[in-house]
Formats: sequence, structure tokens, C-alpha cells
Amino acid sequence: MQKENAPLSFSIASTIQEIPRQDWEELFGKDIIEGYGFQRTLEEAGLQEFTIRYLLGKRENRFCLIIPFFIMNFSFDTLVSGPLQAIMKKLKPIFTLKVIFLGAPTAEEFYLGIAKEAEAEALLNGAIAAIEAFSKKEKIAGFLFNNVSRKNEWLSSYLERKGFIKLEGLPSTLIEIKANSVENHIQGLSKNMRKDLKRKLKASREIAKLTTEIRQDIQGISDEVYRLYMNNFSDSDVHFEILTKEFFEKISANMPETVKYFITREGSKIVAFNLCFVKDGLFIDKFIGFDKELALKYHLYFTTFCHNLDWCIKNGLRFYQPGATDYHPKVRLGAKLVPLFLYAKALNPVIDFLIRKSAKLIEPKNIDSSLKEIIKLRNLED
Repeated sequence: MQKENAPLSFSIASTIQEIPRQDWEELFGKDIIEGYGFQRTLEEAGLQEFTIRYLLGKRENRFCLIIPFFIMNFSFDTLVSGPLQAIMKKLKPIFTLKVIFLGAPTAEEFYLGIAKEAEAEALLNGAIAAIEAFSKKEKIAGFLFNNVSRKNEWLSSYLERKGFIKLEGLPSTLIEIKANSVENHIQGLSKNMRKDLKRKLKASREIAKLTTEIRQDIQGISDEVYRLYMNNFSDSDVHFEILTKEFFEKISANMPETVKYFITREGSKIVAFNLCFVKDGLFIDKFIGFDKELALKYHLYFTTFCHNLDWCIKNGLRFYQPGATDYHPKVRLGAKLVPLFLYAKALNPVIDFLIRKSAKLIEPKNIDSSLKEIIKLRNLED
């Protein structure tokens, strides 16, 4: 049994192999989807943009705090769009900094593994001091808590009191499933969306016979799935990482109870895939990919959405989470925006000043064109 007055010690681990799964789940709980298996997959996938590490807090050699984090060379051209982005890209060597993101890359939100909330402040004080010392040693410009949701109000309050810079992050999206059928859900959408979606689904049925197979893994089809993923990656305006084929192959083994692949075919040809996480009434549509030549012709985004929603309804799920970016179709399909926040601390006073002054410039609506369109439409409606 730990003594509560025993001294705390903090260290940095280079792999999740240094953390027994039992200890991880004791601190994080078993309810979070993107837990031990997800983190292990990120390590094994060999992602090139990130160096993954773990901040560990111990008392009498027992874990009382775990915070995964990743180090990356962050360029500010990813935070702007349009003509300003072209200028920033030319100045990329100047505006690229080595930064620590506390949290897991690609995770839907920030999770903190902590033993007792009663001593959370003491643990975080020590953790921040440790990460700051590590940052100075490794010549890292600063660090931030990534994708903090409103569920973590106590953490937000703590970080604001500690002087962290609060920034808006790219929001997530969520549909609360109240309909008893896809048709019933469609009836709850706007008049224009109802008409448009029905037209798209009808057109798709008339020209293609699509079938969807639900699999636990992609053994034998990983090359095709990865090609479709890269199609979507290359077409996206906003992305911070390139996943490897190994990620898609290993995720099934590391999260066997959670991962489902929805593979859409026309005949024997794979034309779309959705990598989804399913647990405790929540369906996360995590990564998608479409055949470039057929995506628009067959309206694959909308046909796969309706298939997945139908599966959720039939299996009694309560929430469908379509994810961040590409907001316009998601909101039209009934999703609500879920705010996420970043809490940053720059170690250089000049960088700290620049971030505070540019906070409005790097708001999400200036990063994602579809989000900007949604805000514009809402302003017109108001």
C-alpha cells in the first residue's frame, strides 16, 4: 500500500512496453476506446512524424500518473489557409519548431491517467515541471495539452490558473442517435439535405450494386485499403500525420474487441473502407478511404454513412462520431460540433508573445475551409 506522504518521482519512458497493461488500465480505466491497444499500435506502426514518449509519475515505485505524449517538428503553415499559407510555406524553416503534444496522435480527445483526483494538482505540478525540464534539455520550444474536451473542466481550470495559453482546437463531431431507422433520421434533416441525400442514394442504387462486408481485420486486402486511405489523405486540406499500412494491419490485433472494418465493394472491387471503433454504445468512424474515380459517381461518402448509421441503429448504439475535419457534410447529416481546446506553454518569451497575439488568426475556422463555410452559413441564418 502506498503512503500518501511518500515522495513523488517523475520519469520519461520511451515505449509502452515499460508500462504493464494492468497499471495503465488501473489509471485510465477500461472504458476509453483509444487506450493501451491504440497506443501500442501507434508505436508499432512506425509513424515518421512523431517521437512517442510517456511521462510517468510514481510513488514508492507504483504508478500514480501516466501521460502519453509525442514530439514533432510543427510548422505554422498547417494553421492557416489561402494566400497566407503559401507565404508561410516559403518561410517554413523559420516557422518550424520542435513541440511536445501531450496526448496521443490521432486520438479523439486528451486522456489523463491519474490515480487520485484528490491529489491531481500535486501530480500535475510535478508532471509539468518534469516535462518543462525535459523540453529544455531536448531544446524543445514548448508543449501543449492537445484536444482537451469540456468533460475535463477541472483540467482546463487548472491549466488556465497556471497561465497556459488557451486556443481553440479543431472540433470533433457527434450524432446522438434518436431515430429508429435511417429513413427516420433523414426526415429530421433540413429540407434541402433530405432532398439532396435521397437523390444521391437513389442515383447510387441505379448505377451500382454496392455491398458492404464487416471484418475484424484486413488480411489479404491491406494494399487496397491503404491505397484508398492515401487517396483521401492526398485530397485533404488539413492533416498532421501520415498513417502507415502497418497501422491498419496491427490495429485489429491490438484492439480485437473494438475494431471493425466496413469494406464496400462493387462486385469484387473494393471502392471504400471505414475503419471504425465500437464500444459501450459509441461508434467512431475513425479513418476512411474511397476510390478516386468512383467516389463522386457513386456518392460513396453518403452511401457508406447511411450504411454505418443503419448498422448502429440495428445494434442499439447511442452515438455516432464521424470525427474532425470535412465538417460541412457531417453537419448537414445531423452532426453537432464538439469543441476541443489546446493549452500551450512556450518556453521562449518571444514565442509565447507571438502565440498570444496570433490566437485569433489560428482559430479552426481559418484552418478548415468547410468549418469556415459552416460558420458563414450560421451567421447568414442568424
